[in-house]
Parts: sequence; structure tokens; C-alpha cells
Amino acid sequence: MITIVIATPIYLFRRGFRSIIEKNESYLLKGEITNKKEFWNKLKIFQPDIIAIDMDQRDFILHDDIEMIHEVSPLTKILVISENNKKDIILKAIKNGVLGYLTKECDENEILTALDSLSRGEKFFCNKILNVILEEKIEEPKNEIELTKREIEIIRLIAEKYSNQEIADKLFISIHTVYTHRKNIMKKLKLKSPVELILYAIDSGII
Repeated sequence: MITIVIATPIYLFRRGFRSIIEKNESYLLKGEITNKKEFWNKLKIFQPDIIAIDMDQRDFILHDDIEMIHEVSPLTKILVISENNKKDIILKAIKNGVLGYLTKECDENEILTALDSLSRGEKFFCNKILNVILEEKIEEPKNEIELTKREIEIIRLIAEKYSNQEIADKLFISIHTVYTHRKNIMKKLKLKSPVELILYAIDSGII
């Protein structure tokens, strides 16, 4: 059973999220956090599998606090729920380890899909957030970027969430060679993070 904590000072938000969780036997609501003063102590006690955080409230948990969450509860996966759709904020959150990002317009199906994805250690971004991220176009036209067949194969495997060792085993190459290919691919495509590489694979049709 996946344990979940809801963190928001807004009662209606907590009540709505709780009603969705309680209808699914795979999830257990371990607790609720309603203010920043109690946030860190309760998080340390609860140590949930997933924490869903409302990032839109003043004097509550903000994007700059995300890294600290990993220090207090290292195994907890973070699901951000926010109306902030600025690309730099979203990408910063992803870089800091957020696995899921939803807006408050998301329906029950998207919320459950996000929880299911995070419970398996996978990422999930709702359609609105994905559209914002995908606006980060690569400046250089795709047809001017020459990727080798092996590089395309490695991009596909990375996007399909294979680890470096799994890629090495699958392609019968050393893990050092995988690292070298990854470094060259990132440099060639002028990308800065694995998330951007996955988005490139989606946008370019590799996956």
C-alpha cells in the first residue's frame, strides 16, 4: 500500500484530495500538513511514499524548499500541485527532484495517474504542464543535428527509463561507453538535463 501525505493550508483542497485517495485501496492517507511550522517535523515522522504539495500558498512550502524535502525524507516522491506555469520554475522543480507536476485544473483521472506513476518511481506531468515544457524548443533545427544510429538508440533507451547499466547490457557495450555517448549527445543537442533529453526524444519522434 502506498502511503500519501497531503500538504496545504486549504481545507477544501485537502478534503477533495482525501476523497480521491480514500476511494482507492492501493493508497493510504498517512496524514495532512496544514502549515509550514509543522511541515518539517510531520514530514520527518510520516516519511510517506508520496507527498502532494500545494505550492501556491504564501508562508507555506515554496519551490525553493524542495531540495530540503529530500534531506528530511529521502525516499519520499514529490508531487507538486501549482498554478505557476512559468517554464523556468517548472524546470527548476524537475531538476530539484520533483517527479510529478499537476495544475489545480486536473481531474481525478490525472491525479490518480500521477500517483500511480510516482508510486512506480516514474515521472508524470499533466497535459498543461507538458505543453509548457515542450515550448522549450531546441534552437538548432533538428535536420541540422546529425545523430548517429547508436546515439538515437541510446536516446530512446534513456527516454524509456533504462539505467546506464541496463543500456550497456542491452547494447553489449561498456558502461563507460554509455557515459561517453550520453555526454556527447547532451553536448551535441545543447541540452542540460536528462528531462530535457526525454522531452527531445518525445518532440523529435524518437519515442
